[in-house]
Amino acid sequence: MDITQLELKEKIQDAELVLVGIGEACQYDWNVLLQDSRYREIEAETEGDDRYVWIAPFLQKMILRRGREERWDRAYRMLGKILKGKNYFIVSLCMDDYVYGGEFDETKVVSPCGGFRMMQCDKNCAGKLTQMPEESYEAVMRYYRGEMPLAALEEPTCSLCGEKLRFNQLGVEQYAQEGYLERWNGYTKWLQGTVNKKLCVLELGVGMAYPGIVRFPFEKVVYYNQKAFLYRVHPHLYQTGEEIAGRSRGIAENPIDFLVSLEKYSI
Repeated sequence: MDITQLELKEKIQDAELVLVGIGEACQYDWNVLLQDSRYREIEAETEGDDRYVWIAPFLQKMILRRGREERWDRAYRMLGKILKGKNYFIVSLCMDDYVYGGEFDETKVVSPCGGFRMMQCDKNCAGKLTQMPEESYEAVMRYYRGEMPLAALEEPTCSLCGEKLRFNQLGVEQYAQEGYLERWNGYTKWLQGTVNKKLCVLELGVGMAYPGIVRFPFEKVVYYNQKAFLYRVHPHLYQTGEEIAGRSRGIAENPIDFLVSLEKYSI
């Protein structure tokens, strides 16, 4: 067994609590849509027309619904195996919802950037989330299959104010934080219980897109907790701060590949 995998296994087994951060390098690669000839036709047909920008997220949702990609599935299964029986919390910056298909306790998972699970009013008129209108999704699918003309598509709207309906994701005009705040409060409470405890911190693909959510706070936790140890897995940004040099290890690997590679070590 590689020394890094052995060390990680022992650290997690010995830890009283495990904190996991999942970052943008773990995000499902939406460029896979570009390999789809029909999607390229749609891009050409809608190019420059802002009226149809809303279609793209529905096509991304389609990719997720078609079936989870095996490599991502294997990675999240392995993460679940690593965390089995441990007191853990997961903070995910990914918006692909893959983490919710894993065998995790969803009360121990928070996604502050949102995803495709719920929708919201673009203006967040009522501070509420809503289910995706299946009729809107099916209309886009009919258009994708060539069964409906582009002009027949109608963008879904908020039933309260008539504004555009968007997937609850960071980037909408008025992002509805209500989608994650309850879990975030649970996370901060859980974090308070890590003080002076043996804590193993595992960062997977966390870069500099939102460093104030995971990367910097995680380093701070390790800095103040002398019983904590950080593993930072990233293909490029794997370096750790000098202040925690003795209680951290950077691993220069793709995080999805890293998790999959643990299969051969029977972890």
